[in-house]
Amino acid sequence: MEERLTHLSENTSLFSHDGIRDAQTHLASPAFFYELLRRQVALASRSGMSFSAVKITFKRLDAGDGFNPVNAEDILKFSYELRTLTRSEDCIGRLGINECVVLVCDGEVAARQLISRLRSAPELSINHGLNIELSMVTSLSGETGLQLLNRLDETPLSTH
Repeated sequence: MEERLTHLSENTSLFSHDGIRDAQTHLASPAFFYELLRRQVALASRSGMSFSAVKITFKRLDAGDGFNPVNAEDILKFSYELRTLTRSEDCIGRLGINECVVLVCDGEVAARQLISRLRSAPELSINHGLNIELSMVTSLSGETGLQLLNRLDETPLSTH
């Protein structure tokens, strides 16, 4: 029988996870993020209010203006800086190795303010060592969470 990673948490905190937040980055786990997205869609359909999703991707720059894979230290530093730049009521989910999505419950104006904060924060690029790209969509009436995420994936990324 294969040993589960949750049993390893007694020996090391590297694998500890409570199902809601990642123990290392403290960002929402994908399962928790999708649950919050589902709830936000339901709330938006009941109230008629919109919400926004901001996608953030990051890549490590090298000296020759190419890209290198991000390392664990970059991910931890980026996650920390991202948490300090977002409001506590916004949900940040890490959905890929170098991809985060922020759910902004107050709509497009609040999402644009977040993007402005992210673009003007040099610490987010970890001493200009990371290339940051952003995109944003606002929910539409009757749209599902999957449809919103598909639109977000299709939206062109703007460079930081």
